[in-house]
Amino acid sequence: MAVVAVAAGLLIAWRATGFLHAAALALVAASGIAAGWIDAYERRLPDLLVLPLYPAAAALLVAAGDPDRLLRAAAVSAAALALFGLACAAGQMGFGDVKLAGLLALVLVWNDWGTAALALVLTVAIGGGQAAVVIALGRKDFPYGPAILAGAAGALAVAPWLAE
Repeated sequence: MAVVAVAAGLLIAWRATGFLHAAALALVAASGIAAGWIDAYERRLPDLLVLPLYPAAAALLVAAGDPDRLLRAAAVSAAALALFGLACAAGQMGFGDVKLAGLLALVLVWNDWGTAALALVLTVAIGGGQAAVVIALGRKDFPYGPAILAGAAGALAVAPWLAE
């Protein structure tokens, strides 16, 4: 966990668009590391670690004073909640995954649209690879939260090179 925390801190320092964005990413990363660990072992994403970050991240976004980013963040977060909500309704993931996806969309789109879109693509790729391994091992379910978190971190790290 220490290595993941240091890597997250370095990634935040590199990719944050300012102090308020860095604060939002740091809150989500700290909570995400713990939530991902819990999901991997207990197959649940605790509301206590995810839900309080919605108003905290939103407050930081509002404090940044950029109405375009605020609108973009609200729209993309709502879209992530709807998309992952459909997958939850179809029985493909838990509701904790839906809440985590909406939160990550809120802070990732702060950079740009591409970072949030890439996070979705990487999440699907990582989760799909994880599903293939789980099915090959003869099991039926697996925690999706770590795939969502890895997709978000990967997008934050890779997006600058794709934009060039």
